[in-house]
Amino acid sequence: MKYRADIDGLRALAVGIVVLSHLQLAGFAGGFSGVDIFFVISGFLITSYLVEQASQNSLSLREFYFRRARRILPMALLVLGLTSLAALVLLNAVKAAQVATDSFWSALFLENLHLIQQSADYFNHGFAASPVQHYWSLAVEEQFYLIFPLLLIALLRFVKSRSARMVSAVAILIGAISIGSLALAIWQGGSAANAAYFSSGTRAYELGIGALLACLVFASQPKLGRVTANVLALIGLTTMAAADLLLNSDQSYPGALALVPTLGAALVIFAGSGSTKSVVSRVFSWKPFVFVGKISFSIYLIHWPLIIFIQQLWPDFAAVWVFAPTIVAATILVAWVCYRLIERPTRRIQLRPRSSSRLVRVVTVGSAVVALSGLATSAWAITGGTWNTAYVATNSASGSNDYTPSQPTPSQSPSISDTASPTPTATPSVSPTAAQSAQPTTPPKPAANATLDQLLAAWLPKVEAGLALTKVPSDLSPPIWALLSDRGVQWKQCMDPPTHQTTCEYGSATAKHTAVILGDSYALAVYPMVISALGLQNWRVIGLNQRECMVADITPWPWTGSGADLTCPDHRAWVNSYLAQLKPDLIVLSDQPFHPIADGNADSGDNHDQLWQEGLDSALAALRPLAKHIVYFGVPTSQDGLTDCVRSGDVLSDKCTSSPSWLSGYINTQAILANRYNIPFINPNDWICSNNKCPAIIDKTPVYWDGAHFTQDFAAKLGPLFRAFLIEHGLI
Repeated sequence: MKYRADIDGLRALAVGIVVLSHLQLAGFAGGFSGVDIFFVISGFLITSYLVEQASQNSLSLREFYFRRARRILPMALLVLGLTSLAALVLLNAVKAAQVATDSFWSALFLENLHLIQQSADYFNHGFAASPVQHYWSLAVEEQFYLIFPLLLIALLRFVKSRSARMVSAVAILIGAISIGSLALAIWQGGSAANAAYFSSGTRAYELGIGALLACLVFASQPKLGRVTANVLALIGLTTMAAADLLLNSDQSYPGALALVPTLGAALVIFAGSGSTKSVVSRVFSWKPFVFVGKISFSIYLIHWPLIIFIQQLWPDFAAVWVFAPTIVAATILVAWVCYRLIERPTRRIQLRPRSSSRLVRVVTVGSAVVALSGLATSAWAITGGTWNTAYVATNSASGSNDYTPSQPTPSQSPSISDTASPTPTATPSVSPTAAQSAQPTTPPKPAANATLDQLLAAWLPKVEAGLALTKVPSDLSPPIWALLSDRGVQWKQCMDPPTHQTTCEYGSATAKHTAVILGDSYALAVYPMVISALGLQNWRVIGLNQRECMVADITPWPWTGSGADLTCPDHRAWVNSYLAQLKPDLIVLSDQPFHPIADGNADSGDNHDQLWQEGLDSALAALRPLAKHIVYFGVPTSQDGLTDCVRSGDVLSDKCTSSPSWLSGYINTQAILANRYNIPFINPNDWICSNNKCPAIIDKTPVYWDGAHFTQDFAAKLGPLFRAFLIEHGLI
């Protein structure tokens, strides 16, 4: 088809709003819709080529796939290779392995499926985004164009390629696929937001809109009047602008809402298809727009790794105003260089005859070497590099963890090592953390019947030693690598119970006493602490947890959903009736108070804190008569996970330290309301922080596995403190 400068201008608009959205600039909350515009452009251009070739009886799959590879692979693989190598040099070994894994899937154009698999795990949202995450859109395109030409070839067996019926048949095929895809997107949008966002199935209709437009333009060769062209183009531009301004990440997407930017893009392309160009088409044909459009592919590939690396390595710089213009300028400069040296030369490569250009051969070989180096790094990391070996060696040498239940059944008890003994005679380990030479003097080991104050006197120096660390201890246990997969058996087996059932049960059904752990995932994280403190000889411990379901009597608004989670109030009502029959000796409450809350049919927004406070008051009033004793373990502060905040060479960055100050309002409210109902309250930050600072490592143990939830090893180490608190307040 004939080259259209205005489509390059439209590309410039699309990539521009994507970049500015990723930089989180005001007015570009819906800039992710630029990807939808790209899909329409791609569907239009590729289908125009396929239909034109089919009409001339010259459609060749070999030629088509070669053209796609020539257009996509050199830059895509080069950026993947350089990103993997940069991660290996600049980031910690665990993060580098993550990037390598993501690069591997991206190189296979399966990154969207990899992200769907990750999004199925709620807790992956606690980790920083991958610098190659944006490859999901390339994966969607290539998956579509792997299948679509094959369907077209099959269709042409039944329809003469030169007949008028051919274009109609292709349009019917595309229309059927698009309608099915749109229906799937609308159906999945509310219940599987993350999966729907990255899915080829829910995105196919966006490419289909461009493909249908290609069929229409090819068949009708539109001759639009000036007024018609201008009106259509302005409507299209307005709808794309509305999508950028009004859409946001909290909405269900890409359901029906994605029709706004996609139909807008289609109108602009259609308005520029005739001999009379619209004002919008003429503006998009200006050289500055065309220039950005021509290098838009490189801009898209390059900008995201730059943003992610700077945010992780120099977070202070990423927080100042100059960050955004620096990223924009650097991205355009690098993209222009890549376009001149990589994209443009490799596009000259011909399938037959072979190119004789020495420059093309040099660029191709050079790109391949860099890309293969990066992919080799990926394969090495995935199949077992030095950090994997170290992880295996560490676990082999250390033996069992403090808290390693084999199965969460009433007849089987967790194995708890001597370092976190569940009996009253236990004494906590007081060996100093492997910190710097100027660490606090190790206090004497407390007596077996030590009070909470005595235990804290031995424990808090370890917190201070953790704050003094500048590097990860060589004998960290568990190692950072283990944090990605070894969250503890309670996370694997007790996360999502069936409706109206206990989450997990530990200890004998005939035990003398019964304790219940109630709350959201933060309550799930303290299982080892509670079991370590109580033991399972005389106690049966029952979990009644549901993810995102706070203690407060409210209705959650899921982080990734588009509607209220009505299963939580239903779960809470069942829990209260269950507790009324069970009459446990002790209820342990724990949750986080800042989860979004539903206010009718919408996110509560500014009403959040009031609704939460009223809901917590109501919930505690209902729980108070249901157990002999209740204790409330408040919300710990959060920070970047070790996998994200540790730099190359195992250096701890400032992001590995946090402050609990931002939680003080919530903590005070939890304490006041607990006191109102005679419920002893624990501020966990009194145990894990010192001088308003909280380390990521205490006593050679990571505090969090994701920056928010305790590791099982660390939670077990809090067991003696928790037991002493229970004894001191007459709860056991």
